[in-house]
This record gives sequence, structure tokens and C-alpha cells, in this order.
Amino acid sequence: MAYGFGSQSQRVYEALRDRIRTGELVPGTRLPSHREMATTFGVAPMTIRQVLARLEQEGCISREHGRGTFVRAQTMPGVLVVTDEIPLRTLLCAHVTNAGYNAVEADGSAEAQSALQSEHAIAFILTDVHMPTREAGAAFISLVRQRWPHVPLAAVLHYPDDLAELHGTAECPVLILTKPIRAPHIQEILRLALPPHLLLPTRARDSS
Repeated sequence: MAYGFGSQSQRVYEALRDRIRTGELVPGTRLPSHREMATTFGVAPMTIRQVLARLEQEGCISREHGRGTFVRAQTMPGVLVVTDEIPLRTLLCAHVTNAGYNAVEADGSAEAQSALQSEHAIAFILTDVHMPTREAGAAFISLVRQRWPHVPLAAVLHYPDDLAELHGTAECPVLILTKPIRAPHIQEILRLALPPHLLLPTRARDSS
């Protein structure tokens, strides 16, 4: 669902979202009534209803009939790390975890596909191209881009021509990481790839 937010709606949305994601509003907290929040923020009740609908869709709150609106426990976005190279997988998972996100490991194409089919919280895919060959990695990337086009993907290259099989196709990823990979590289690619409502506020990342 698309939200045509005006400036007031966006202001209220960002304020409530950030209070939830930084832990100022803890899970289980009952939010005030629409009218009370409208008065607090100086907006119309309809604006509050729009904001709460968006927060509910994003999994930040739940509305229970006859009881009210409550803050939900937040599940960190899952980052699927795919490589059959154990040292590289360990390094990538550590960088993802240190950035404040949930690292989901897969040692190859089959395990990655199983995770994508069962883990609905997967928000990003970080995959090695050599699994064990670049042709196998390119085939996996092509499959993912066709079956899960809504999940952003970044490829880890060993050599400049690792994606030669995909050049000129719609499946060729535009997000690329080259070795050696550092923590700031992972943080930046997550910032570029994840939609705004899945990004962790700076304070939350710093405290993780």
C-alpha cells in the first residue's frame, strides 16, 4: 500500500517510528488514543490514523479490537549471507551482526533458497559469486533475481569479470562488493539497499 504522506504525517510517523526503534517506546506499551495523539502532535485525528496504519503494516504496532494500539517487539531485518567459503562467511556475518542486523547463514544455493522460502524477514541478500565456480554463483544470482525480485542483492566479487555471464541482462546486480571487505563497506551497502523503514537509527546501531 502506498502512502501519500504530507509533511505533518511524515513528521508524526518519523517521531513515533524512531521512538519505537530506539526503545523509548518498549514492546507492549499501549499508545494513547487517536484524539490524545492528535492533540499532542497538533494534527488531525485522520493524520494519526494514517500514520498508525503505516506503522502497523511495517510491523511496529498492532491494533487489538476493544483494547487499543500496542507497540510490537521489533524483529531486526534478516541479511542472508551466502558463500561456501567459511572464513568469508564468518567475516561477512560478523560485519552484518555488528551493524545491528540479523545474519542468516547459507553455505550455498540450496540452503539459501530454503532460507528465502521459510524466512519471511529476509530483507537483503549478500552473496559470493564463486560457489564454487563463478558460473554456479551467476546461476544462483539469476534465479534469485527472478524469483525474489523484491529482495535487494549485493554480489561479492573475487575478480572483475566474475559477473560476465550476467552482463547485459536484467539479473545482473548493481550492488557490488570487492575483497577485501571492511565493516564500513557492509554498513554503506545496507544503507543503500534497505528501504528507510528497515534502517536502524544511528543510536540503535551504536548501542548494538
